[in-house]
Amino acid sequence: MRIRSTLAAVGTAAALTTALTATPAVAATSVPPVRLLTVTGTAQLPPLRQNSHVIGRDNGQSAGYAGKSVWIFDDTMLRDPDDFLSNTGAITSDLDARDGIDLYSNNPFTEDSSTAPKQLIPLTDAEKKFQDAHAAPCAAGDQYCGTVYANWPGPVVADPARHRIIFSYGKLCRGAPDGTPCASGFVGTALGTGFAQLDMRTHQLSLIEVEHPDPAVTGAVPEGNDPTLMFAPGKEFASGSMVLHDGMIYTYGRCDTTANSCALARVPAGRIQDRLAWRYYTGRSGDGTPEWSTDPNAAVTVGAGNGAAGSTIQYVPALHGYLNTFMGFYDNVGRYQTAPAPWGPWTAPKPMFTGLPTNTLWDYAMFAHPEYSSRGGLTQYFTYYRPEDTSQQLVRVDFDLTGN
Repeated sequence: MRIRSTLAAVGTAAALTTALTATPAVAATSVPPVRLLTVTGTAQLPPLRQNSHVIGRDNGQSAGYAGKSVWIFDDTMLRDPDDFLSNTGAITSDLDARDGIDLYSNNPFTEDSSTAPKQLIPLTDAEKKFQDAHAAPCAAGDQYCGTVYANWPGPVVADPARHRIIFSYGKLCRGAPDGTPCASGFVGTALGTGFAQLDMRTHQLSLIEVEHPDPAVTGAVPEGNDPTLMFAPGKEFASGSMVLHDGMIYTYGRCDTTANSCALARVPAGRIQDRLAWRYYTGRSGDGTPEWSTDPNAAVTVGAGNGAAGSTIQYVPALHGYLNTFMGFYDNVGRYQTAPAPWGPWTAPKPMFTGLPTNTLWDYAMFAHPEYSSRGGLTQYFTYYRPEDTSQQLVRVDFDLTGN
């Protein structure tokens, strides 16, 4: 398992999707301050109950769809047979998290648990050919000797209007000798970020090919070209969180973890593949109207924090606003903040809970799962990855409204 950061390479389901797609438009001017949230209680619940072949897997972001919860994981260790996969998926109809969550499925479409999970994002033919061409024994001086590809999924969002689940992924290469383009280093070499979709009718996964791609991004890969990469390494806008609001997908990226802030972009959900349809938040005008640019370099950061492996931003009906949650780097502390609109203004992060003590690496990859929430979003459920025992820990947090 690896420790990821933004510097590395990289509701019930039906009710939640309805709430997200029906979220009222935020007025351009005089946005009222969001009501304050106070943590009134927390509870450590049983860890996720996973497929019997799973030893451990990290990340673990989800979205509600048609009365079920769809989960996407990153690095996955398996037993019988022993294997290591860079990504897997699962689905469950268990939407009551009060006694834990049953997640035995071996794929993101059906609740089949009879076999071990398989890699969700397959390698392309070009990637397979490249790996085979540079597999040991290698020719003398082959700087790509031993190179392998991996894809690490990121934020997940349901797009019920198009019967799909969308998630971002970071492509990387690793395994080559030190000092070469695909050296492993800490986590490997970032190659870019793209988007994948799960068609919930046909049960097919596909990588979304970019319209009007940037050749500097799609061509900067060892195999020569990858038409599915939207953003260059370090320039991605989908490493923090994604949220669907008024038919727009808002994505957070280019995060400054020291300043607890990320840049913000948006795109119509039906045009996520069109690079020219993306707009980048540049601030607010004098009357409070959010302003957007076609130039990604013009983007400014908003006060939405981001933790180790990402964050979860969601619309909370009881709050009439947005909740951002993440686990801080190196300290095992889950934090939260609120805002009346995706672009803020965001309150300063406050602590929710502290993860279990660990004698090895710190806990990380804390994510909310809004499809399990109740009380209008005031009771939330969070998972985080615990390297100590490779478990996905589950925590309930109860909030109350104060002020205003």
